[in-house]
Amino acid sequence: MWATTRSRHSIVRALLAIAVSMALPPRSGGQLQRDFYSSVSNLLDLVKHEQEVSLMLLAYAERLKALQSNIISFVETRQPYHDLRTPAEVSDYMKHPVHAFHLMKRMIVDLGAIESQIHELYASDPLHNITAMRANRLLPWEEDFNGVAVSIARLQDTYLLDMDSLVSGHLTITSRARNRTVPGRIPLTARDCYFMGQVAVHNGFYDRSVEWVESAIHKATNEKPPSVPTEDLTKYLDLLIKKHDDVLDSMGKAGQYWQTYGVPVRERKKKALQFQTKLFEEKLTFAQETQNYKRLCRGEQLRTPKMDSQLRCRYYYGRHGSLRLQPAKIEEANLKPYIITFHDIIGDRDINDLLAYATPRLFRSTHYGEHGMETSLIRTSSTAWLGDQDAPVATRLNRFIESLLGLGTQYLKGEAEFYQLANYGVGGQYIAHHDFLADIYADPTRKLDDFERSAGDRIATLMFYLSDVEEGGATVFPHLGVRLTPKKGNAAFWWNLNSDGEGEQLTKHGGCPVLYGSKWIANKGFRANSNLFRLPCSRNRSQPLAPLV
Repeated sequence: MWATTRSRHSIVRALLAIAVSMALPPRSGGQLQRDFYSSVSNLLDLVKHEQEVSLMLLAYAERLKALQSNIISFVETRQPYHDLRTPAEVSDYMKHPVHAFHLMKRMIVDLGAIESQIHELYASDPLHNITAMRANRLLPWEEDFNGVAVSIARLQDTYLLDMDSLVSGHLTITSRARNRTVPGRIPLTARDCYFMGQVAVHNGFYDRSVEWVESAIHKATNEKPPSVPTEDLTKYLDLLIKKHDDVLDSMGKAGQYWQTYGVPVRERKKKALQFQTKLFEEKLTFAQETQNYKRLCRGEQLRTPKMDSQLRCRYYYGRHGSLRLQPAKIEEANLKPYIITFHDIIGDRDINDLLAYATPRLFRSTHYGEHGMETSLIRTSSTAWLGDQDAPVATRLNRFIESLLGLGTQYLKGEAEFYQLANYGVGGQYIAHHDFLADIYADPTRKLDDFERSAGDRIATLMFYLSDVEEGGATVFPHLGVRLTPKKGNAAFWWNLNSDGEGEQLTKHGGCPVLYGSKWIANKGFRANSNLFRLPCSRNRSQPLAPLV
């Protein structure tokens, strides 16, 4: 038995050693700054770590079974003195030296083997490794779980996903623009829906929280037994309805951090508040801007044929004719301000090099906030920065962009920023924002670095699409009704400033939530001061910058 136990232990120890070595790989500098739900690349890493944890737990379970077997064997092995009835009989038995030897062997050798197993089991407790993996950001934190729940609530709200289908694990888009179902394999339980309702109300989705808890009640009635008591769900729904109606009455239908139905919950099927579509206005209400954003994300057409009548597709030979032998293909999306798509502008070689560089360096994306660079639900993606000298692909792209746009691309000269490589995962988005930085420069309390002080505002943006996205992820301009669909190899370009250097308010844009798939982009921001004499001329300094010709 001893040989068999040692053999089993050696196998388990080998498995555990492999698991531990796999579980704690070297980390990049941004490892602790990442999350899982904002990047499909990080989710793929999590799949590998889940397998490593499973292996550790399996090895631990094998050790537990071996220990249990040996303990039971030790306890159940009958000794001659177990059958003796009186203390005198036991005393007489222990007078024999061989009997004393066997008792000592049992308590030293046999019990000692079990003690050693217990010590080894404690030393190999997977909780130590799991705790270390969480601390090193190889396993998700609670904020990741909440984050993916918020993403699902946002997706359901933006794309008007059919709730019954979503609860069944499928993504069914039901909009005026299109209908499609992306099938899933695992349905949600009543408890899942209840949790989604809690997350939704905590994040200001008062209308969607009601729908989630209504779905939880319907789901619970079909569960045997229900994962949440239906009476608890009904009480919670009553509280949500009261909260929704109070917010609607005191704060209105929508704001930056909340939204409700246009009417009290009990009246929602009677009528719904509608907003008239408004375009080409610098000042839209938050509700109007949000409605345009969501409708564009769903693929609805907001522009009239007259608005698009002057747009065209054409070849472009570069600012100095350097692309005459292989001109770029341009599709105009808007003229004032100027927004275009370059088709098939970046090849697979450069895309693969960018992704290979970015993937191990991803960390949670930030944006300019009240206290400097911040992470928040405004932008849910993962980012890596590529400097001009960090990889050959940066040098190649810089040369090409200079010939394409005629703009300087060097960070050290204050001409442009580093490449910002971003991966958007489940529900990943960037809500509507401006790329120009007028508010940053106007804030006297803001501490600017040397680059920001000397480079000037962000005059233009070039965004490469490095992947196709199965559903969602469009770039939309809610004040213009413009929607740019991400397509691998394409790039979007627009001017952020007018000819007088003032920010063009109509360029406010956002990245729609990724409904299904993974979105990779590479941004290059160009600065004004060093590019001043490279810009296209304009007769009216208050007008948007002229198109590329």
